Amino acid sequence: MTKSPRWRSVLAPAVMAAALGAAALSSAGTAYAQDLTTPNPPSPAPPAHPEHPGKPGYPAQPGKPAYPEKPGHPAQPVKPAYPAQPVKPGHPAQPVKPAYPAQPVKPGYPAQPVKPGYPAQPVKPGYPAHPVKPGYPAQPVKPGYPAQPVKPAYPAQPAKPAYPQQPVKPAYPAQPVKPAYPAQPVKPAYPAQPVKPAYPAQPVKPASPEKPAYPAQPVKPASPEKPAYPAQPVKPAYPEQPVKPASPEKPAYPEHPTKPASPEQPVKPAYPEHPTKPAAEYGRLAPLANTCENDEEWLIPGGAAVRRGVGAARSPA
Repeated sequence: MTKSPRWRSVLAPAVMAAALGAAALSSAGTAYAQDLTTPNPPSPAPPAHPEHPGKPGYPAQPGKPAYPEKPGHPAQPVKPAYPAQPVKPGHPAQPVKPAYPAQPVKPGYPAQPVKPGYPAQPVKPGYPAHPVKPGYPAQPVKPGYPAQPVKPAYPAQPAKPAYPQQPVKPAYPAQPVKPAYPAQPVKPAYPAQPVKPAYPAQPVKPASPEKPAYPAQPVKPASPEKPAYPAQPVKPAYPEQPVKPASPEKPAYPEHPTKPASPEQPVKPAYPEHPTKPAAEYGRLAPLANTCENDEEWLIPGGAAVRRGVGAARSPA
């Protein structure tokens, strides 16, 4: 379908337009890249701000008119008193309640029969005597440890050479003095505000009329006395319990045989004395010049000095 003469006539102008557009973009990019090599001219300094003129004052505010006085409230009419309440009649007297009849007396419990005593327990025979345990044989004496050989002393350490003196670091040049800032213009003061007029006095509110008192309530009549309850009958006492017979005495246990004493243990020999270790002299020296603040110098046995820290591996300048 794309090989027909009509399609070839349509595709040829489209391909030509795309090629021309790509060439124009490439030429524009090259020209823009060449323009980037030219430096931009310096920007001009902004002009100095002129001094601000003084702000004009506000005009005086006109006076506010006074409010007219408000008329007072009219007097309230007097409220009529409440009529007297009618007296409530008293309650009628209650009839007297009759007394309860006497309760019949409960008969006592019959006597319990006496329980027979327990028979005597037979006497338990004593335990036979234990045979005497033979004593332990004597422990053999442990031989003493052989004497340890004397350890030779450590050889003297060679003296370490001292480090060369570090050069003195030159001082930094003095910094230039910073110029002072120019004085700022004085800001004008704001004009005074007009005084606000005072509010008129409020009228006094009239007092309310007095409220009438309530009439007294009638007194409630007293209730009649309640009759007392009759006395309760006495409960009969329980019969005495029979006495329990005493138990027979328990025979005493036979004495246990005495355990023989343990034989004395042999005395452990004392350890030989260890050789004395030679004392080492350690101390901290003053920090050297041209070193880090974390560097330290220590003195080891033999009089040599050792540097330890961040700048210990730094070569002398």
